[in-house]
Amino acid sequence: MRGSTLLAVLLVATIAAADESYILDDSVGLGRRFDGIGGLSGGGATSRLLVSYPQVQRNQILDFLFKPKFGASLDILKVEIGGDAQSTDGTESSHMHTATDENYQRGYEWWLMTEAKKRNPDIKLYGLSWAYPAWVGQNSGSPYTYPEITAGYITKWIQGAKKYYNLTIDYVGIWNERPYNKTYIKTLRKVLDSSGLYHVEIVAADGSFGPISNDMIADKELNASVSIVGAHYPGTHSDPAALSTKKQLWASEDYSTFNDDVGAGCWARILNQNYVNGNMTSTISWNLIASYYNGLPFFRDGLMTAIEPWSGHYEVMGPIWISAHTTQFSQPGYYYLKHNSGAGHLENGGSYVTLMDSQTKEFTIVIETMVHRQYILLSHNRSHGGG
Repeated sequence: MRGSTLLAVLLVATIAAADESYILDDSVGLGRRFDGIGGLSGGGATSRLLVSYPQVQRNQILDFLFKPKFGASLDILKVEIGGDAQSTDGTESSHMHTATDENYQRGYEWWLMTEAKKRNPDIKLYGLSWAYPAWVGQNSGSPYTYPEITAGYITKWIQGAKKYYNLTIDYVGIWNERPYNKTYIKTLRKVLDSSGLYHVEIVAADGSFGPISNDMIADKELNASVSIVGAHYPGTHSDPAALSTKKQLWASEDYSTFNDDVGAGCWARILNQNYVNGNMTSTISWNLIASYYNGLPFFRDGLMTAIEPWSGHYEVMGPIWISAHTTQFSQPGYYYLKHNSGAGHLENGGSYVTLMDSQTKEFTIVIETMVHRQYILLSHNRSHGGG
């Protein structure tokens, strides 16, 4: 649907037997830039069984995840940078077991990123470590003891993606749900820049919004080093300090819910209300696909399920189609309309957002009417070391 510069449009919805009217208006200016919806492979080994599927079914699954205008049509693929350690449902191998060892054929995240790019050349790629090999910290127990070594280790992973697979990594994180280190973040930015990787944006700190945001406000160099403030399981709310950074805010990991119809409703609410309540412009699901055995932690906490490579059976679950309501009718670079001018809460529960192409004025409206109490029950205390 196309709109004029002044959208004299009424969104009329009949909810709980009451007619409600909401005015969409871009004459007051646009809201934040939409950065896309994503899925996370890793943290850890959550896509392991997918690799072993017969080619026909494997390609079908990949299409449901990444093919534009088809299934989930994801905009971002986030992957674990393997660290030779158990990181929830398994271990993912490092590209450098030792300081003198480099091997970019280990594991399956390279393959998965390549397959995603085949289907959608515009998909953004994001890497994050759950663990680091002990040598990185010179057996000190911390990857921050020698920040130049750790920054070099991460930079080599980014360079290896390009050299061996022609993959451009767009975003890189610090350390999943662990304390961050200001010196390391600033060092990483310097090492990336000195390696010609100016385009790689740092997401920090894949924990909570408050601490990193306050440090960024107090430290100009740190603030300049970080492009995106990313938090895990924010409960649809950000933080005043995060807003004060003037950076893009992401739910850089979210969802982590059993993928039945109830879980799909939870995902619908998150996708809308992360912006409505928290001004977050990207939400990334842990995990991308539940492709690990029953009995392991957080079974079926993915957008879809593929756990039987021997039979080829897989299940396209509700969260795939919930994602499609946003991703198939928008793209990164669209803008949200401002709150109360195209985004907000519905009077009788639920929410709505409007995404607009600022050039063509094409726009899409996404409405959800999920139950607030249901979400609280599902998502309370869901943050965990692996997801």
